[in-house]
Amino acid sequence: MPSPAGPSPLRVLLVETDEVDASRIRELVERSPVRLGVDWARSFDAGFNRMTSSRYDAHLVAARLDERSGVDLLRAYHAAGGGAPVLLLGGLHERALDLAAMESGAAGYLVRDCLDPDLLERTIRYAVETRRQEVALRQAREELQERVEERSASLETMNAALAAEVAERRRAEQKLREVDRRKNEFLATLAHELRNPLAPISHATEILARLSDGEDDRSRTAEARKVIERQVTHLVRLVDDLLDLSRISHGKVGLKPERVALSTVVESALEAARPLFLTQRHSLAVDVPEAPVHLHGDPVRLTQILTNLLSNAAWYTDPGGCVRLEASREDDAVVVRVVDSGVGIPAAALAHIFTMFGQATGTPAVDHGGLGIGLALARQLTELHGGRLTAASEGPGKGSTFTLRLPLEAGTPAPAEVPVSVPAPPAPPRRVLVVDDNVDAARTLAELLALDGHEAHVAHDGPTAVESARRLRPDVAILDIGLPGYSGFEVARRLREDPALSGLCLVALSGWVQAEDLDRSREAGFDHHLAKPVDVETLERLFSRPGAAPGAR
Repeated sequence: MPSPAGPSPLRVLLVETDEVDASRIRELVERSPVRLGVDWARSFDAGFNRMTSSRYDAHLVAARLDERSGVDLLRAYHAAGGGAPVLLLGGLHERALDLAAMESGAAGYLVRDCLDPDLLERTIRYAVETRRQEVALRQAREELQERVEERSASLETMNAALAAEVAERRRAEQKLREVDRRKNEFLATLAHELRNPLAPISHATEILARLSDGEDDRSRTAEARKVIERQVTHLVRLVDDLLDLSRISHGKVGLKPERVALSTVVESALEAARPLFLTQRHSLAVDVPEAPVHLHGDPVRLTQILTNLLSNAAWYTDPGGCVRLEASREDDAVVVRVVDSGVGIPAAALAHIFTMFGQATGTPAVDHGGLGIGLALARQLTELHGGRLTAASEGPGKGSTFTLRLPLEAGTPAPAEVPVSVPAPPAPPRRVLVVDDNVDAARTLAELLALDGHEAHVAHDGPTAVESARRLRPDVAILDIGLPGYSGFEVARRLREDPALSGLCLVALSGWVQAEDLDRSREAGFDHHLAKPVDVETLERLFSRPGAAPGAR
């Protein structure tokens, strides 16, 4: 069998101008123990051209090339970017030439007269291998340097990203601290505003307890009742504002748009805000267009926006101040401005005057009254109508201007004539079961119903409610949701399962009035879901419906 082919022979270029010396070197190569391939260049220029244009593993260059030297060729080769090893061939006593070759980067210096085939082959082989290792080492060093640079760049990027993240976290923490501070101030304001109505309510109830039924005490009794009514209305307004903000932030407020006159909205807002203006002794100037101007929006919510702006102006203006409401038509929009002579707004506070806790900072809300959420609610309701609400002030003590811009009605047909509503006749007497774990709430509501001629009974937990309903067979059951024993939902389900109570009208009465709460009530079998506190007139309207009549279901 033929032996496998060995490694390819090393390719060597010999640059020699002396033909005899060239023949001698080529003879030594032929006698080498390892086969070498040798090409011969006969001049300096030929050697340079072949060294730079062809790939040789090594070069043997004569120390003297006519008028030039091999060292010159070595330097020219290196200057041209050559990298293969170069071995100079010279005499024994040419030490200066030997040193010059070494300094110029020669791979070795061979004395012609001392050469033999083994020494020549070994020297060439060692030079080639040394250069290969140098090249490999240089490549490894370059790759390592590249990896180090890449790693350094990566670390710099990571450090920059980490620094940015740390800065962002610090900003977020600062923002959270600011929000927490505003929240705490808001809660303090809320506690203050909730306590304010409780004091006159408590005093009025004490007055009622001390008064007799005599003729002289009737006016004082009537005044005490009015105090309670006003303060309860204020408390309900506070809670309603909070609930409205929650509904809007969760996208659960639906508008009921219709064609509405601007004058109607302004009149309703003025009527709602008038008691506060009278209390504060403010003068109120109103300037609205004489020509009819119509909007397409929810009249209740539009009135709420203007009422909040007017109330805000009243609260933040010292008694005896001036407030002006101006309305005008500008292009395709209605612009309403509420201008006051009040405490003004610091420039730093304008940026968050419409935020949830904005009014709790920068202005003395507690001193001037108000919960500080009216403006946040007004802006969100404005945006739901496709409008804008902005604030401006020249600074503390210089008053404020709030500008409401709403789109005009576009192509909305005129409303049909609405028939005049006729008050419904009083509801016939009903047998009513009132269920609430708050004993006072249950008893007072039952007492009010009894005063209106209804037969009212009370229960204070779920199991008692079920037993009472089966025993009394009421026409209407008014159930609190958070009952001990059985929840209001469970009581409703149990009553709906009883065929003997098929005609029962079920009314849920709860402080939870979100859309999902109404859905749960409907699923449990309730006919109606009302928010606490409920007024008796609302219940009377329900009792007047056919569904609340005995045996209606």
